[in-house]
Amino acid sequence: MPLSPDHIRTSVETYLTRHPHERAQLADLLGALDRPTDIASRSTFTGHVACGAIVIDPLGRVLQVLHLASGKVLAPGG
Repeated sequence: MPLSPDHIRTSVETYLTRHPHERAQLADLLGALDRPTDIASRSTFTGHVACGAIVIDPLGRVLQVLHLASGKVLAPGG
């Protein structure tokens, strides 16, 4: 299921309910949600919202993947 701006806003507002002192740090994200562009789209080149995961096996090894476009090794996500 793709991220929607409404889902992102709900998640951020839920987070801010528990951590209201962090609203200033998230002001740019909240402002981006008010613009007509889809901040979850890869075509939003100034930055976009994605989800990720940290996967750790029983030996404590962390799964990382090579991001082909950037050449960076990152946690899996999208």
